[in-house]
Amino acid sequence: MKLLYVVGVLLSTYYIMDKLLYTWLPTNCVFDPDRLVLIANKVIATHNQMGNSTTEQLLMDVREELAKEYGDKWINPYEKDKWVFNNAGGAMGQMLILHASFSEYLILFGSATGNEGHSGVHFADDWFTILKGTQLASLPENPSPEVYNAGDVHLMRKGYAKQYSMARESYALEYARGWIPFMLPFGFLDTFTSTLDFYTLGKTVWITGRDMLRHLFVNGKF
Repeated sequence: MKLLYVVGVLLSTYYIMDKLLYTWLPTNCVFDPDRLVLIANKVIATHNQMGNSTTEQLLMDVREELAKEYGDKWINPYEKDKWVFNNAGGAMGQMLILHASFSEYLILFGSATGNEGHSGVHFADDWFTILKGTQLASLPENPSPEVYNAGDVHLMRKGYAKQYSMARESYALEYARGWIPFMLPFGFLDTFTSTLDFYTLGKTVWITGRDMLRHLFVNGKF
């Protein structure tokens, strides 16, 4: 009986959270995924015309355009010492957290050397707008990869897992919308099972937690 009660509570909780994911939760969100794509592509087009821009300048300009659109209240500064490694699903990359709250996050994510791994299964939708380079992805039944180049959008939907890779010096603007706290263990567990990089874990937890709590208690945003 106790087991049935626990299972019933878990299933009921999941049902409620799943319904709220596309009804109540979006009312708390600041960012519009379509608008983010337009901003990213505007910056990409500008840099393509420049011809001699660096990857770092591209990423900095994406942040600046986002701040112009949404304001510094919602977009963190571009600070080199806030970049952190991210080990998740066997893939190692680099990320800069531009926004983190309980309902959405926005980061610059990529790899200077290239990576490959498991996307994870998440209680959120996750948009990757490729800023530079190439991302490949595949579902288990597909023998050929999906290919995403600069300007393309790769939507990883809630509940689906993919194999993915990013070529050398490939970066994306990643926007996730959903129950963000449930995504965090995926980004932390590799520390305990393989990397033992507790410095990076501590730095990531500090930046993420500080941002989420600041938006909740100071800005009144879930």
